[in-house]
Amino acid sequence: MNTSGLGRFSLGQPVPARPHAVCVSLPKVSDLIGYEEKDPATLAAMPTGYPRFVRHQMIDQMIGHLLKKGTGTTQGYLFSKLQDCQDVVQRYSVNRYEITEEKEFTLLKVSKNCPSISGIASHFQHTGCGISSRLAEKYLWEHGLIEQYEILHENNQAEAQIRQIIAQAHGSTVREKDVVLASSGANAFHALFGTAVEHTRKQGKTIWIRWGWLYLDTIEVMSLYTGEDGQVIEVNQVADLASLKKIFDQQGDKIAGVVTEFPTNPLLQAGDLEQVRSWCDQSGALLFIDPTMVSPKNAQITHLADVVINSLTKYAGWEGDVMMGSLVFPSCSPAGKNLFVETCDRICPPYERDLYRMAEQIPFYDDFISRANANAMMVAHFLTSHPRIKKLHWAYQPGLGKNYEKFAGPDRPGCNLSFECSSDFAQFYDRLQMLKSPSFGTEFSNCCPYVYLAHYPLIKTQTGLDRLAGAGIPPHLLRLSVGLEPVEQITDALDFALK
Repeated sequence: MNTSGLGRFSLGQPVPARPHAVCVSLPKVSDLIGYEEKDPATLAAMPTGYPRFVRHQMIDQMIGHLLKKGTGTTQGYLFSKLQDCQDVVQRYSVNRYEITEEKEFTLLKVSKNCPSISGIASHFQHTGCGISSRLAEKYLWEHGLIEQYEILHENNQAEAQIRQIIAQAHGSTVREKDVVLASSGANAFHALFGTAVEHTRKQGKTIWIRWGWLYLDTIEVMSLYTGEDGQVIEVNQVADLASLKKIFDQQGDKIAGVVTEFPTNPLLQAGDLEQVRSWCDQSGALLFIDPTMVSPKNAQITHLADVVINSLTKYAGWEGDVMMGSLVFPSCSPAGKNLFVETCDRICPPYERDLYRMAEQIPFYDDFISRANANAMMVAHFLTSHPRIKKLHWAYQPGLGKNYEKFAGPDRPGCNLSFECSSDFAQFYDRLQMLKSPSFGTEFSNCCPYVYLAHYPLIKTQTGLDRLAGAGIPPHLLRLSVGLEPVEQITDALDFALK
Protein backbone atom coordinates (compact mmCIF):
# COMPACT_ATOMS: atom_id res chain seq x y z
CA MET A 1 0.00 0.00 0.00
CA ASN A 2 1.09 3.59 -0.62
CA THR A 3 -0.44 5.40 2.37
CA SER A 4 -1.25 4.36 5.95
CA GLY A 5 -3.89 6.01 8.10
CA LEU A 6 -2.23 4.92 11.34
CA GLY A 7 -0.18 7.28 13.46
CA ARG A 8 -0.40 10.97 14.36
CA PHE A 9 -1.54 13.54 11.82
CA SER A 10 -1.43 17.30 12.31
CA LEU A 11 -4.40 19.62 11.93
CA GLY A 12 -5.06 20.29 8.26
CA GLN A 13 -2.64 17.63 7.01
CA PRO A 14 -3.91 16.21 3.69
CA VAL A 15 -3.90 12.44 3.27
CA PRO A 16 -2.48 11.20 0.98
CA ALA A 17 0.29 13.77 0.56
CA ARG A 18 -0.96 14.77 -2.88
CA PRO A 19 -2.36 18.13 -4.06
CA HIS A 20 -5.89 16.78 -4.63
CA ALA A 21 -6.29 14.68 -1.48
CA VAL A 22 -9.90 14.23 -0.38
CA CYS A 23 -9.15 13.66 3.34
CA VAL A 24 -7.79 16.32 5.71
CA SER A 25 -6.88 15.62 9.33
CA LEU A 26 -8.96 16.88 12.27
CA PRO A 27 -7.01 15.26 15.11
CA LYS A 28 -8.71 16.64 18.24
CA VAL A 29 -12.25 17.38 19.40
CA SER A 30 -11.24 21.04 19.78
CA ASP A 31 -10.33 20.99 16.06
CA LEU A 32 -13.76 19.61 15.16
CA ILE A 33 -15.46 22.39 17.08
CA GLY A 34 -13.11 25.03 15.68
CA TYR A 35 -13.77 23.79 12.14
CA GLU A 36 -17.54 23.72 12.52
CA GLU A 37 -17.70 27.08 14.32
CA LYS A 38 -15.33 28.70 11.79
CA ASP A 39 -12.61 29.54 14.29
CA PRO A 40 -10.00 31.59 12.35
CA ALA A 41 -7.05 29.79 13.94
CA THR A 42 -8.44 26.37 13.00
CA LEU A 43 -9.31 27.40 9.45
CA ALA A 44 -5.89 29.01 8.99
CA ALA A 45 -4.31 25.60 9.63
CA MET A 46 -6.50 23.97 6.97
CA PRO A 47 -5.45 25.07 3.48
CA THR A 48 -7.92 22.56 2.05
CA GLY A 49 -10.68 20.16 3.15
CA TYR A 50 -13.25 17.73 1.81
CA PRO A 51 -13.73 19.19 -1.69
CA ARG A 52 -17.46 19.96 -1.53
CA PHE A 53 -17.24 21.34 2.02
CA VAL A 54 -14.13 23.47 1.73
CA ARG A 55 -13.02 25.40 -1.35
CA HIS A 56 -9.70 23.96 -2.54
CA GLN A 57 -6.77 26.34 -2.26
CA MET A 58 -6.08 26.08 -6.02
CA ILE A 59 -9.67 27.06 -6.81
CA ASP A 60 -9.32 29.95 -4.38
CA GLN A 61 -6.13 31.04 -6.11
CA MET A 62 -7.77 30.77 -9.53
CA ILE A 63 -10.71 32.91 -8.42
CA GLY A 64 -8.31 35.47 -6.99
CA HIS A 65 -6.53 35.69 -10.34
CA LEU A 66 -9.80 36.03 -12.25
CA LEU A 67 -10.93 38.82 -9.90
CA LYS A 68 -7.58 40.66 -9.87
CA LYS A 69 -9.07 43.64 -11.71
CA GLY A 70 -11.83 43.95 -9.12
CA THR A 71 -12.07 46.40 -6.26
CA GLY A 72 -11.74 43.83 -3.48
CA THR A 73 -15.44 43.95 -2.71
CA THR A 74 -16.33 41.09 -5.09
CA GLN A 75 -16.82 37.41 -4.30
CA GLY A 76 -16.38 34.82 -7.07
CA TYR A 77 -17.79 31.33 -7.63
CA LEU A 78 -16.69 28.88 -10.32
CA PHE A 79 -19.30 26.55 -11.86
CA SER A 80 -18.76 23.59 -14.15
CA LYS A 81 -21.78 24.59 -16.23
CA LEU A 82 -23.55 27.83 -17.13
CA GLN A 83 -26.92 26.18 -16.41
CA ASP A 84 -26.05 25.69 -12.73
CA CYS A 85 -24.82 29.26 -12.41
CA GLN A 86 -28.06 30.64 -13.85
CA ASP A 87 -30.07 28.35 -11.58
CA VAL A 88 -28.27 29.69 -8.50
CA VAL A 89 -28.86 33.31 -9.52
CA GLN A 90 -32.58 32.64 -9.92
CA ARG A 91 -33.02 30.34 -6.92
CA TYR A 92 -31.36 32.68 -4.44
CA SER A 93 -32.69 35.91 -6.00
CA VAL A 94 -29.23 37.36 -6.65
CA ASN A 95 -29.86 40.90 -7.92
CA ARG A 96 -26.47 42.39 -8.69
CA TYR A 97 -24.11 39.95 -10.38
CA GLU A 98 -21.93 39.30 -13.40
CA ILE A 99 -21.61 36.00 -15.27
CA THR A 100 -18.61 35.18 -17.47
CA GLU A 101 -18.75 31.94 -19.44
CA GLU A 102 -15.45 30.40 -20.51
CA LYS A 103 -14.72 27.16 -22.37
CA GLU A 104 -14.25 25.00 -19.26
CA PHE A 105 -15.96 26.98 -16.50
CA THR A 106 -18.41 29.76 -15.67
CA LEU A 107 -17.55 32.56 -13.24
CA LEU A 108 -20.20 34.24 -11.11
CA LYS A 109 -19.25 37.56 -9.49
CA VAL A 110 -21.33 38.97 -6.66
CA SER A 111 -20.78 41.57 -3.97
CA LYS A 112 -19.24 40.34 -0.74
CA ASN A 113 -22.23 42.00 0.95
CA CYS A 114 -24.69 39.95 -1.10
CA PRO A 115 -27.27 38.46 1.32
CA SER A 116 -27.40 35.26 -0.76
CA ILE A 117 -23.75 34.27 -0.20
CA SER A 118 -24.49 31.67 2.49
CA GLY A 119 -27.16 30.09 0.28
CA ILE A 120 -24.79 29.96 -2.69
CA ALA A 121 -22.06 28.33 -0.59
CA SER A 122 -24.49 25.70 0.72
CA HIS A 123 -25.72 25.05 -2.81
CA PHE A 124 -22.14 24.30 -3.91
CA GLN A 125 -21.73 21.78 -1.10
CA HIS A 126 -25.02 19.95 -1.54
CA THR A 127 -25.11 19.80 -5.36
CA GLY A 128 -21.42 19.45 -6.25
CA CYS A 129 -21.76 21.92 -9.13
CA GLY A 130 -18.33 23.52 -8.70
CA ILE A 131 -15.21 22.93 -10.76
CA SER A 132 -12.52 20.31 -10.14
CA SER A 133 -9.34 21.28 -8.31
CA ARG A 134 -7.49 19.67 -11.23
CA LEU A 135 -9.06 22.19 -13.60
CA ALA A 136 -7.89 24.98 -11.31
CA GLU A 137 -4.43 23.43 -11.28
CA LYS A 138 -4.35 23.44 -15.08
CA TYR A 139 -5.44 27.09 -15.18
CA LEU A 140 -2.78 28.14 -12.67
CA TRP A 141 -0.09 26.18 -14.52
CA GLU A 142 -0.99 27.71 -17.88
CA HIS A 143 -0.87 31.19 -16.35
CA GLY A 144 2.51 30.60 -14.72
CA LEU A 145 1.11 30.82 -11.19
CA ILE A 146 2.37 27.46 -9.86
CA GLU A 147 5.67 25.63 -10.30
CA GLN A 148 4.44 22.01 -10.18
CA TYR A 149 1.77 20.20 -12.21
CA GLU A 150 0.47 16.72 -11.49
CA ILE A 151 1.74 14.12 -13.93
CA LEU A 152 -0.99 11.76 -15.11
CA HIS A 153 -1.25 9.09 -17.77
CA GLU A 154 -3.40 10.66 -20.50
CA ASN A 155 -5.86 7.98 -21.47
CA ASN A 156 -8.44 8.56 -24.20
CA GLN A 157 -10.30 5.44 -23.10
CA ALA A 158 -10.48 6.46 -19.42
CA GLU A 159 -14.23 7.13 -19.29
CA ALA A 160 -15.10 3.92 -21.14
CA GLN A 161 -12.84 1.86 -18.85
CA ILE A 162 -14.39 3.35 -15.72
CA ARG A 163 -17.92 2.79 -16.95
CA GLN A 164 -17.15 -0.79 -17.92
CA ILE A 165 -15.75 -1.71 -14.50
CA ILE A 166 -18.63 -0.01 -12.68
CA ALA A 167 -21.15 -1.79 -14.92
CA GLN A 168 -19.53 -5.13 -14.05
CA ALA A 169 -19.69 -4.28 -10.35
CA HIS A 170 -23.45 -3.83 -10.59
CA GLY A 171 -24.01 -7.26 -12.09
CA SER A 172 -24.21 -9.03 -15.41
CA THR A 173 -27.44 -7.31 -16.49
CA VAL A 174 -25.91 -3.81 -16.44
CA ARG A 175 -24.21 -2.61 -19.61
CA GLU A 176 -21.58 0.08 -20.01
CA LYS A 177 -24.14 2.35 -21.70
CA ASP A 178 -26.39 2.12 -18.60
CA VAL A 179 -23.71 3.93 -16.54
CA VAL A 180 -23.47 7.73 -16.35
CA LEU A 181 -20.52 9.42 -14.66
CA ALA A 182 -20.73 12.66 -12.67
CA SER A 183 -18.23 14.98 -11.01
CA SER A 184 -19.28 13.59 -7.59
CA GLY A 185 -21.87 11.33 -6.00
CA ALA A 186 -23.71 14.38 -4.69
CA ASN A 187 -23.88 15.88 -8.17
CA ALA A 188 -25.18 12.60 -9.57
CA PHE A 189 -28.04 12.59 -7.07
CA HIS A 190 -28.72 16.31 -7.55
CA ALA A 191 -29.15 15.83 -11.31
CA LEU A 192 -31.26 12.70 -10.92
CA PHE A 193 -33.57 14.02 -8.23
CA GLY A 194 -34.14 17.37 -9.94
CA THR A 195 -35.15 15.52 -13.11
CA ALA A 196 -37.35 13.03 -11.25
CA VAL A 197 -39.25 15.77 -9.40
CA GLU A 198 -40.11 17.47 -12.70
CA HIS A 199 -41.27 14.19 -14.27
CA THR A 200 -43.40 13.04 -11.35
CA ARG A 201 -44.93 16.48 -10.74
CA LYS A 202 -46.45 16.32 -14.22
CA GLN A 203 -48.10 13.06 -13.15
CA GLY A 204 -49.58 14.65 -10.03
CA LYS A 205 -47.12 12.84 -7.78
CA THR A 206 -45.61 15.24 -5.24
CA ILE A 207 -44.75 13.10 -2.19
CA TRP A 208 -41.25 11.72 -1.71
CA ILE A 209 -40.30 9.30 1.05
CA ARG A 210 -36.87 9.38 2.67
CA TRP A 211 -36.47 5.85 4.00
CA GLY A 212 -33.79 5.68 6.67
CA TRP A 213 -31.59 8.46 8.01
CA LEU A 214 -29.73 9.47 4.86
CA TYR A 215 -26.60 11.48 4.24
CA LEU A 216 -26.74 15.25 4.78
CA ASP A 217 -26.51 16.31 1.13
CA THR A 218 -29.23 13.88 0.08
CA ILE A 219 -31.52 15.36 2.73
CA GLU A 220 -30.77 18.92 1.59
CA VAL A 221 -31.20 18.23 -2.14
CA MET A 222 -34.57 16.57 -1.53
CA SER A 223 -35.72 19.64 0.41
CA LEU A 224 -34.29 21.95 -2.28
CA TYR A 225 -36.25 20.46 -5.18
CA THR A 226 -39.57 19.43 -3.68
CA GLY A 227 -40.46 23.08 -3.05
CA GLU A 228 -43.73 24.43 -1.74
CA ASP A 229 -45.92 22.15 -3.84
CA GLY A 230 -44.12 18.97 -2.77
CA GLN A 231 -43.53 17.07 0.43
CA VAL A 232 -40.77 14.90 1.86
CA ILE A 233 -41.89 12.37 4.46
CA GLU A 234 -39.23 10.90 6.75
CA VAL A 235 -39.19 7.33 7.95
CA ASN A 236 -35.88 7.44 9.79
CA GLN A 237 -35.85 3.80 10.90
CA VAL A 238 -35.63 1.34 7.99
CA ALA A 239 -36.99 -1.37 10.29
CA ASP A 240 -40.22 0.61 10.71
CA LEU A 241 -42.09 -0.99 7.82
CA ALA A 242 -45.44 -0.37 9.53
CA SER A 243 -45.03 3.41 9.23
CA LEU A 244 -43.86 3.08 5.65
CA LYS A 245 -46.81 0.89 4.68
CA LYS A 246 -49.21 3.36 6.32
CA ILE A 247 -47.88 6.12 4.07
CA PHE A 248 -48.37 3.96 0.99
CA ASP A 249 -51.87 3.00 2.11
CA GLN A 250 -52.88 6.62 2.77
CA GLN A 251 -51.11 8.42 -0.07
CA GLY A 252 -51.09 5.75 -2.79
CA ASP A 253 -50.68 7.22 -6.25
CA LYS A 254 -49.54 10.62 -4.88
CA ILE A 255 -46.17 9.07 -3.98
CA ALA A 256 -43.48 10.05 -6.47
CA GLY A 257 -40.78 7.81 -5.07
CA VAL A 258 -38.64 6.44 -2.27
CA VAL A 259 -34.99 7.37 -1.74
CA THR A 260 -32.86 5.11 0.44
CA GLU A 261 -29.36 3.85 1.13
CA PHE A 262 -28.50 0.16 1.39
CA PRO A 263 -27.20 0.01 4.01
CA THR A 264 -27.69 3.45 5.54
CA ASN A 265 -25.07 6.02 6.52
CA PRO A 266 -23.93 5.95 9.31
CA LEU A 267 -25.84 3.13 11.06
CA LEU A 268 -25.43 0.59 8.23
CA GLN A 269 -29.01 -0.59 8.52
CA ALA A 270 -30.34 -2.64 5.62
CA GLY A 271 -34.08 -2.48 5.01
CA ASP A 272 -36.36 -4.98 3.30
CA LEU A 273 -35.89 -3.78 -0.27
CA GLU A 274 -38.08 -6.44 -1.85
CA GLN A 275 -41.07 -5.39 0.24
CA VAL A 276 -40.58 -1.72 -0.57
CA ARG A 277 -40.08 -2.53 -4.24
CA SER A 278 -43.48 -4.24 -4.28
CA TRP A 279 -45.18 -1.21 -2.66
CA CYS A 280 -43.51 1.11 -5.18
CA ASP A 281 -44.75 -1.07 -8.05
CA GLN A 282 -48.31 -1.00 -6.70
CA SER A 283 -48.25 2.81 -6.44
CA GLY A 284 -46.26 3.52 -9.58
CA ALA A 285 -43.51 5.09 -7.46
CA LEU A 286 -39.78 5.28 -8.19
CA LEU A 287 -37.16 3.60 -6.02
CA PHE A 288 -33.69 5.16 -5.88
CA ILE A 289 -31.03 3.17 -3.99
CA ASP A 290 -27.53 4.23 -2.92
CA PRO A 291 -25.21 1.33 -1.90
CA THR A 292 -22.10 3.52 -1.52
CA MET A 293 -21.47 2.56 2.12
CA VAL A 294 -20.51 -0.98 1.09
CA SER A 295 -20.11 -0.54 -2.70
CA PRO A 296 -22.43 -1.93 -5.40
CA LYS A 297 -19.92 -4.77 -5.82
CA ASN A 298 -20.92 -6.05 -2.37
CA ALA A 299 -24.59 -5.03 -2.32
CA GLN A 300 -26.09 -6.65 -5.40
CA ILE A 301 -29.40 -4.76 -5.40
CA THR A 302 -29.42 -3.10 -8.83
CA HIS A 303 -32.27 -5.29 -10.10
CA LEU A 304 -34.57 -3.78 -7.44
CA ALA A 305 -33.85 -0.13 -8.26
CA ASP A 306 -35.10 2.27 -10.87
CA VAL A 307 -31.78 4.10 -10.56
CA VAL A 308 -28.69 3.34 -8.44
CA ILE A 309 -26.60 6.23 -7.09
CA ASN A 310 -22.97 5.66 -6.13
CA SER A 311 -20.08 7.83 -5.02
CA LEU A 312 -16.97 6.61 -6.82
CA THR A 313 -14.86 8.80 -4.54
CA LYS A 314 -15.20 5.80 -2.24
CA TYR A 315 -13.76 2.36 -3.13
CA ALA A 316 -13.17 3.19 -6.82
CA GLY A 317 -10.96 6.14 -5.88
CA TRP A 318 -9.29 4.05 -3.18
CA GLU A 319 -6.11 6.14 -3.10
CA GLY A 320 -8.15 9.07 -1.83
CA ASP A 321 -7.43 11.87 -4.30
CA VAL A 322 -10.21 11.99 -6.86
CA MET A 323 -13.91 12.92 -6.73
CA MET A 324 -16.46 11.20 -8.96
CA GLY A 325 -19.94 9.66 -8.90
CA SER A 326 -22.11 7.41 -11.02
CA LEU A 327 -25.72 6.64 -11.83
CA VAL A 328 -26.84 3.28 -13.18
CA PHE A 329 -30.13 3.03 -15.08
CA PRO A 330 -31.00 -0.69 -15.13
CA SER A 331 -32.51 -1.93 -18.37
CA CYS A 332 -35.18 -3.71 -16.32
CA SER A 333 -36.69 -0.34 -15.30
CA PRO A 334 -38.51 1.65 -18.01
CA ALA A 335 -39.41 4.25 -15.38
CA GLY A 336 -35.76 4.81 -14.61
CA LYS A 337 -34.81 4.91 -18.28
CA ASN A 338 -37.37 7.68 -18.82
CA LEU A 339 -35.16 9.93 -16.66
CA PHE A 340 -31.94 9.12 -18.49
CA VAL A 341 -31.68 11.86 -21.13
CA GLU A 342 -32.73 14.81 -18.97
CA THR A 343 -30.54 13.65 -16.09
CA CYS A 344 -27.54 13.52 -18.42
CA ASP A 345 -28.31 17.10 -19.49
CA ARG A 346 -28.28 18.27 -15.85
CA ILE A 347 -25.23 16.39 -14.66
CA CYS A 348 -21.75 17.89 -14.31
CA PRO A 349 -19.53 15.39 -16.13
CA PRO A 350 -16.16 14.53 -14.59
CA TYR A 351 -13.27 16.75 -15.58
CA GLU A 352 -10.94 15.07 -18.07
CA ARG A 353 -7.93 14.91 -15.74
CA ASP A 354 -10.10 13.41 -12.97
CA LEU A 355 -11.03 10.67 -15.44
CA TYR A 356 -7.32 10.06 -16.08
CA ARG A 357 -6.64 9.78 -12.34
CA MET A 358 -9.61 7.49 -11.69
CA ALA A 359 -8.56 5.27 -14.60
CA GLU A 360 -5.18 4.79 -12.89
CA GLN A 361 -6.90 3.43 -9.76
CA ILE A 362 -10.04 1.63 -10.88
CA PRO A 363 -8.34 -1.49 -12.35
CA PHE A 364 -7.69 -2.45 -8.69
CA TYR A 365 -11.31 -1.84 -7.62
CA ASP A 366 -12.32 -5.48 -7.16
CA ASP A 367 -9.10 -6.42 -5.37
CA PHE A 368 -9.34 -3.44 -3.02
CA ILE A 369 -12.92 -4.29 -2.04
CA SER A 370 -12.01 -7.94 -1.44
CA ARG A 371 -9.12 -7.01 0.85
CA ALA A 372 -11.14 -4.34 2.66
CA ASN A 373 -13.92 -6.88 3.27
CA ALA A 374 -11.49 -9.32 4.85
CA ASN A 375 -9.92 -6.68 7.11
CA ALA A 376 -13.29 -5.26 8.16
CA MET A 377 -14.57 -8.70 9.16
CA MET A 378 -11.65 -9.14 11.56
CA VAL A 379 -11.92 -5.63 12.99
CA ALA A 380 -15.67 -6.13 13.48
CA HIS A 381 -15.01 -9.25 15.56
CA PHE A 382 -12.47 -7.31 17.63
CA LEU A 383 -14.92 -4.47 18.33
CA THR A 384 -17.79 -6.84 19.08
CA SER A 385 -15.80 -8.49 21.86
CA HIS A 386 -14.20 -5.34 23.29
CA PRO A 387 -15.57 -4.42 26.76
CA ARG A 388 -15.46 -0.68 26.04
CA ILE A 389 -17.52 -0.79 22.86
CA LYS A 390 -21.12 -0.06 23.78
CA LYS A 391 -22.56 -0.98 20.39
CA LEU A 392 -21.29 -1.88 16.92
CA HIS A 393 -23.29 -0.96 13.82
CA TRP A 394 -22.28 -2.82 10.68
CA ALA A 395 -23.75 -4.52 7.65
CA TYR A 396 -24.20 -7.86 9.44
CA GLN A 397 -25.59 -6.46 12.69
CA PRO A 398 -28.23 -8.56 14.46
CA GLY A 399 -31.74 -8.17 13.11
CA LEU A 400 -31.36 -6.13 9.93
CA GLY A 401 -28.17 -7.92 8.89
CA LYS A 402 -30.24 -10.68 7.31
CA ASN A 403 -31.62 -8.19 4.77
CA TYR A 404 -28.08 -7.30 3.77
CA GLU A 405 -26.75 -10.85 3.63
CA LYS A 406 -29.58 -11.83 1.31
CA PHE A 407 -28.01 -9.75 -1.46
CA ALA A 408 -24.33 -9.59 -0.45
CA GLY A 409 -23.75 -13.10 0.88
CA PRO A 410 -21.37 -13.72 3.81
CA ASP A 411 -18.12 -11.94 4.67
CA ARG A 412 -18.66 -8.89 2.45
CA PRO A 413 -19.32 -6.00 4.84
CA GLY A 414 -17.52 -3.24 2.97
CA CYS A 415 -15.07 -1.10 4.91
CA ASN A 416 -17.40 0.78 7.29
CA LEU A 417 -18.00 -0.04 10.96
CA SER A 418 -19.78 2.52 13.17
CA PHE A 419 -19.49 2.24 16.93
CA GLU A 420 -20.22 3.86 20.29
CA CYS A 421 -17.68 3.87 23.13
CA SER A 422 -18.62 3.37 26.77
CA SER A 423 -15.51 5.42 27.64
CA ASP A 424 -15.24 9.20 27.30
CA PHE A 425 -15.65 10.30 23.68
CA ALA A 426 -13.19 13.21 23.78
CA GLN A 427 -10.48 11.17 25.49
CA PHE A 428 -10.86 8.33 22.99
CA TYR A 429 -10.91 10.66 19.99
CA ASP A 430 -7.89 12.73 21.02
CA ARG A 431 -5.92 9.59 22.01
CA LEU A 432 -6.64 7.60 18.82
CA GLN A 433 -3.51 7.38 16.68
CA MET A 434 -5.31 7.25 13.35
CA LEU A 435 -6.37 9.68 10.65
CA LYS A 436 -9.61 11.42 11.67
CA SER A 437 -11.40 12.95 8.71
CA PRO A 438 -14.50 12.71 6.48
CA SER A 439 -14.79 10.17 3.64
CA PHE A 440 -14.21 6.40 3.55
CA GLY A 441 -13.38 3.58 1.17
CA THR A 442 -9.64 4.28 0.99
CA GLU A 443 -6.56 2.11 1.38
CA PHE A 444 -5.75 3.98 4.60
CA SER A 445 -7.87 3.61 7.74
CA ASN A 446 -9.86 6.65 8.80
CA CYS A 447 -12.11 7.39 11.78
CA CYS A 448 -14.89 9.90 11.18
CA PRO A 449 -16.74 11.71 14.02
CA TYR A 450 -19.87 11.44 11.93
CA VAL A 451 -22.38 13.68 13.69
CA TYR A 452 -19.85 16.44 14.36
CA LEU A 453 -18.99 16.68 10.66
CA ALA A 454 -22.37 15.97 9.07
CA HIS A 455 -24.90 17.37 11.55
CA TYR A 456 -23.05 19.63 13.99
CA PRO A 457 -25.97 22.08 14.48
CA LEU A 458 -28.12 19.21 15.76
CA ILE A 459 -25.85 18.54 18.75
CA LYS A 460 -26.07 22.18 19.85
CA THR A 461 -29.76 22.14 20.81
CA GLN A 462 -32.06 19.79 22.66
CA THR A 463 -34.41 19.77 19.66
CA GLY A 464 -31.56 18.61 17.47
CA LEU A 465 -30.48 15.95 19.95
CA ASP A 466 -34.07 14.72 20.12
CA ARG A 467 -34.17 14.47 16.34
CA LEU A 468 -30.98 12.41 16.32
CA ALA A 469 -32.34 10.20 19.10
CA GLY A 470 -35.48 9.59 17.05
CA ALA A 471 -33.29 8.26 14.27
CA GLY A 472 -31.27 6.15 16.71
CA ILE A 473 -28.07 8.14 16.11
CA PRO A 474 -25.93 8.91 19.19
CA PRO A 475 -24.12 12.28 18.95
CA HIS A 476 -20.73 10.69 19.66
CA LEU A 477 -21.00 7.98 17.03
CA LEU A 478 -17.73 7.13 15.28
CA ARG A 479 -17.56 5.71 11.78
CA LEU A 480 -14.44 3.66 11.10
CA SER A 481 -13.30 3.07 7.53
CA VAL A 482 -11.08 -0.01 7.71
CA GLY A 483 -8.06 0.24 5.43
CA LEU A 484 -5.46 -2.20 4.15
CA GLU A 485 -2.95 -1.88 6.97
CA PRO A 486 -2.17 -5.12 8.85
CA VAL A 487 -5.25 -5.83 10.96
CA GLU A 488 -3.31 -6.18 14.21
CA GLN A 489 -1.99 -2.64 13.73
CA ILE A 490 -5.53 -1.30 13.26
CA THR A 491 -6.87 -3.12 16.34
CA ASP A 492 -3.84 -2.10 18.41
CA ALA A 493 -4.52 1.56 17.62
CA LEU A 494 -8.18 1.18 18.61
CA ASP A 495 -7.33 -0.78 21.76
CA PHE A 496 -4.76 1.81 22.86
CA ALA A 497 -7.29 4.63 22.55
CA LEU A 498 -10.07 2.65 24.25
CA LYS A 499 -7.86 1.96 27.25
